[in-house]
Amino acid sequence: MMRLLVWGAVLTALVAGWAPAQTAAAVAVDGTVKDGAGLAVAGAIVTLETAAGAEQRTTTTDQAGAFHFGDVAAGSYNVTVAAGGFAVWTANVTAGVLNQAPVAAVLQVAPVTSTIEVTLPPKELAAEQLKSEVKQRLLGIFPHFLVTYEPNAAPLTAGQKFHLGFKTLVDPVTLLGTGIDAGIQQAQNKYPEFGQGVEGYAKRFGARYTSHISGVMIHHVILQAVFHQDPRYFYKDTGRFRSRVWYSIWTAFVCKGDNGRWQPDYSDVIGGAAASQVSRLYYPYTSRPWLRLFHNVLEGFGGRAEDHLLEQFVVRRFTTHTRKLAGMFRKVLAEGTAAPLVSVGDLSAGPMTFVLASDLQANGATLAKVGAIAEGQVSYAGGMSGAGEAVRWRLEHVHLKVGNVDVPLRSNQAKGGDGALVYRQLEGSGRIALVLYVAQDVVVGPGK
Repeated sequence: MMRLLVWGAVLTALVAGWAPAQTAAAVAVDGTVKDGAGLAVAGAIVTLETAAGAEQRTTTTDQAGAFHFGDVAAGSYNVTVAAGGFAVWTANVTAGVLNQAPVAAVLQVAPVTSTIEVTLPPKELAAEQLKSEVKQRLLGIFPHFLVTYEPNAAPLTAGQKFHLGFKTLVDPVTLLGTGIDAGIQQAQNKYPEFGQGVEGYAKRFGARYTSHISGVMIHHVILQAVFHQDPRYFYKDTGRFRSRVWYSIWTAFVCKGDNGRWQPDYSDVIGGAAASQVSRLYYPYTSRPWLRLFHNVLEGFGGRAEDHLLEQFVVRRFTTHTRKLAGMFRKVLAEGTAAPLVSVGDLSAGPMTFVLASDLQANGATLAKVGAIAEGQVSYAGGMSGAGEAVRWRLEHVHLKVGNVDVPLRSNQAKGGDGALVYRQLEGSGRIALVLYVAQDVVVGPGK
């Protein structure tokens, strides 16, 4: 009896071995991508991801807008479709169900988004603007630092206001001008108490320069820091002639605060009066000082209005090294930034088009959206398929389109290398996925 059982088990094993293997039917996820008008969307990025996010596969649509994922395990998946100019489309599908219908994605035009300017923090932005302002020269010679041609210039810190005043005081042209003024005073024997000769000239130079120091430091640094007001004149380059004339006169009585709002010009009025009183310490005493102080305050209003009118309509034309910085701090795609791409067509020699497989970001801002187009030239670089040597391709002159800017890409993250193309072929097609790298720092326009 035992022998019969043993032989039965053997025969059962043999029959099982001879029987054809039973395999589960292959499961696939197929679909099409069209726009709202029913037209096929070629080159759309399609991502198939397990519901748990443990596995992800990517492909692109062909010229008919179709895509295919083969050998998919039964289960629940998220399908995401992204294409340039369209809103991202997502859906949940279950693979392996009976009579599974193809995925039909209909993309809608992406809504218009607001422009986001990526710029520096206020302190750093002010520092960069200050670098430009301390280069400004009237007729290319005379320092012209206390004017900004940026309508929304960042507020200066107390330290930056001091730096602006200090640069004015130590400028060679300022020292030369002070020396000339002292010489004219001596020639006219102004302030005879100082005497003549080298000693008299030294006293006049010292008094003139000290007056200049007190005027700049008290008038344009200390009081502005105390009252949190900006020492610069904000040039107005828009509006009609009448409005600009009114602006020039009006800004003789008001100034822009560090909070960006216009406010009464306390610092200039009090600073001018204080500087006038301080000058009594190093100039010979004059009678009726309070009347003279009152006159100085009135002359201050008139002088500022006159200066602003000249600035608006004359001086600007003769000022060099000026520039607006409104668009200076745009986003930068840094060299070496990875750009994952998927080809629209099959790999072949000649021109090829790719689409960006994921957003490119820097400092939290999106610089290039998924679906952006990249184009380049593919050439055969050697090797024979099936002959023991891998087929080698080379990709050259690749540029990613970001707004109106062409961003050059290269094959290697580091500079150099042989430029050989490293890629992954997408399943069921001749299309490829690869990663290229930004070839150099590129300033791009404001992101969307």
